[in-house]
Amino acid sequence: MKPIHLQKMTTFHWTIGKSSKCDSKVFIWPSILIIEVLVYSSYGIFINLSRSDGNLEYHSSSIWFSVELLKLGLALLLAWPEILNQVSLFSKTKSVLPFCIPALCYCVNNNLSVYMQDQMDPATYQVLSNLKIASTALFYRLIIKRRLMTLQWVSLGILMFAGGLNSYTGLKAKSKSLQDIHISALGMVMAAIYCSVSGFSGVYTEYILKKDAVIPLALQNCYMYIFGVILNGLLMLYQSGDMKIYHSFTKYTWAAVISQAFNGLAMSFIMKYSSNITRLLVISSAVPVTAALTMVVFNMKAGLDFFVVVFLVVLALCMYNSYSIGKRRSMSKESFV
Repeated sequence: MKPIHLQKMTTFHWTIGKSSKCDSKVFIWPSILIIEVLVYSSYGIFINLSRSDGNLEYHSSSIWFSVELLKLGLALLLAWPEILNQVSLFSKTKSVLPFCIPALCYCVNNNLSVYMQDQMDPATYQVLSNLKIASTALFYRLIIKRRLMTLQWVSLGILMFAGGLNSYTGLKAKSKSLQDIHISALGMVMAAIYCSVSGFSGVYTEYILKKDAVIPLALQNCYMYIFGVILNGLLMLYQSGDMKIYHSFTKYTWAAVISQAFNGLAMSFIMKYSSNITRLLVISSAVPVTAALTMVVFNMKAGLDFFVVVFLVVLALCMYNSYSIGKRRSMSKESFV
């Protein structure tokens, strides 16, 4: 793959708000990011609230088939103006087929994320999810040829240490209640697979979204979500053997479906018009938010060691993003001279 330049932004530039010409857009990015952090943080909460007598009564594929179907419907709605303008939904096969790869990765990871809830508490799930920063950085280097600064490598080391400390604390836990920080050995293996696949799929998705920049995002989303509906539908048929998928859904299950549909659309927007660095900002910012929500909703009791982990994760995030954000700011100042 040829390296592509990811610093170029479209109309939605990080300098929004620095010019009077962009006053109407000054709240677009902050609003998207704040809402996205809240949505991303809510996933584990909704999944655990949807339990019946402590068990998940539905198959993972049923919830993600519903999510992909809803995302496809919304993407088609957004792409409708392009379709009316006689833009073919499948104009080029070579532009469509690459989206089956991230769709397969997301299918694996999304279903895995449901079963991870049985192996750890929501706060630990959110903390360990941040290890995808390391895998994202690795695949950024391999796929997009972006080199990391020394400070970013140090931040990744801090992040790995925080993840290890949280896992060690969770493994020592005697209780598997949602009121306590806990994780199983299987949960650690699942987290490692989840973060590795997530890192690759995130970077590859950004690559193909920006490689064919002339194709509207709504159409690109349609390509990916069609594959997502097919893959999750086949998995659902394999798991359940029928299409009776909603009999065990609760209001919290539907809340998870709606929130994750929004999450998918928002993440594609972020990767199209910004980068995976912004995506990681959302993921890492969700750690303290998820911890706070878990404490309130499930009355979770967290010790000092967990707050140390949260602090280290936030510190690693600030260090990792400081160079990229500083560079963008210097570029934006030059552009307004």
